[in-house]
Amino acid sequence: MASMRLVFHMLRRSVSIAITLLKSLIWCIFDNVDYPILIKLADTFLSLYFLVFCDLRPITVDLNDGETTLHFWISGHRKINRPNLVMLHGYGGNSKWQFIHQVSDLSKSFNLFIPDLVFFGKSYSRNTDRSVEFQARSIVGGLKRLGCGGGDGGEFSVYSISYGGFVAYRIAKIWPEMIERLVIVSSGVGFTQQQKMTEMKKHGGDVSEILVPRSPRDLRLLVRVSMNTGLRFLDWVPDFILSQFIAVMYETNRQELVDLAKNLLEREEEKEFFAIPQKTLIVWGDKDQVFPLEHGRRLHRNLPNSSLEVLKEIGHGVNIEAPTTLNNLILSFVLAVP
Repeated sequence: MASMRLVFHMLRRSVSIAITLLKSLIWCIFDNVDYPILIKLADTFLSLYFLVFCDLRPITVDLNDGETTLHFWISGHRKINRPNLVMLHGYGGNSKWQFIHQVSDLSKSFNLFIPDLVFFGKSYSRNTDRSVEFQARSIVGGLKRLGCGGGDGGEFSVYSISYGGFVAYRIAKIWPEMIERLVIVSSGVGFTQQQKMTEMKKHGGDVSEILVPRSPRDLRLLVRVSMNTGLRFLDWVPDFILSQFIAVMYETNRQELVDLAKNLLEREEEKEFFAIPQKTLIVWGDKDQVFPLEHGRRLHRNLPNSSLEVLKEIGHGVNIEAPTTLNNLILSFVLAVP
């Protein structure tokens, strides 16, 4: 009897996967010629990878009577003996594309909660607030709806990178009882407005245009700034493929993404940095061109309950250039393995 249930479960999953793939193929074939077929197919296969190999499930959460919609990937079978880990991405696509090299290993040790931040991926809001605080409130609201972080005491740990680090820090500051441990990777938390603008303007042009590229040239610049060793092959990728990536990742909510970047870069932070109480692991690449290592060291000094790990010959995109090393650091830190 048990074997029959297992066969039925596997058959149902196979049918679901086949339907999802067929639906994507039909859209690609019958939609107009401008349809970004290659990136849509790649995005579909990423979804299948998350489903089949990482045991993750997509789920949508509505907040404030549908004003805000958050899309999550969460562990399909949560285990009580595994800690909860929330993963917050940065600019550069949705959560699938940013965490593809990490979710397989991390899903074996944690109950994962991976949101698309508001205006990234499938998450959206009619609210006009573009602040980091709004992102933090939305993520906390979504997690509570999913049964994570609703009780007393620490409910989850957070791994965050770049823009996601700003959101994670804000959650830790406003709801300190919810976060047990925090991992911040390559994030300019604690920067003054002048420091943020100074660093970003080194790369020339409109900063928001770099973070939200319009053309293949812009996208190549973003990757060049973010990476020290990885994705060198991007120079050989045809422009039409990069244009498809831009269409899928940025065009739907382009103005909102630009507004998020401007709000982050132009707002003045508090004069006195607030030292959050949670144990915090700071990870930085020594070749980071976006937020140079000196800022990681400053963040470490400002957070008394923190430790700093510096990765040699790695740039801003630690999750892409050194995913295995980063995963090992996350595992040993969050699981408190010596």
